[in-house]
Amino acid sequence: MEIDAELQGYEETMRGLEQLVKVQEKALKDCLEWLLRQMVNYVKLHGPWTDRTSNLRNSISGNIKAMQEWPADTPPDVLKAKARELEKPVIEINGDDYTAVLSAGMEYSIDVETASGYWVLQGAIDYFEPLIDKYMSGFLSVENLDLEHIASVQSIKQYGGD
Repeated sequence: MEIDAELQGYEETMRGLEQLVKVQEKALKDCLEWLLRQMVNYVKLHGPWTDRTSNLRNSISGNIKAMQEWPADTPPDVLKAKARELEKPVIEINGDDYTAVLSAGMEYSIDVETASGYWVLQGAIDYFEPLIDKYMSGFLSVENLDLEHIASVQSIKQYGGD
């Protein structure tokens, strides 16, 4: 007994699958950009600190390419001019790895976050984490940083240490 089999529609199925993957990757990128934009806006609107120069709020960034650390004596007009660029979400995509970053660029941001009892970024992360877990658990995870360790390293860099 001889069986003769042929895979009909294989090429068409593979083209459809390839198209589906492209659509899903674009949707994931769009979703991450939306999420970053919402988180930046949340920090700027709800950050519980008094921002005398607006530098801290203007340094909030979702743009992985434009983020940087700004010295405390940065003139407010410099960051005001950069605010729109910093707010624009930019994500790094490397194969299947998507990297999105929410950052606060003022050198004293970590001190406000840890020592002053206010949140700068953590409040937005805490606010959006349940949404991320609910709708994106298979695609995205939130990595919480050890802020006390980061603050210690920043302090040593700024004031020296023995």
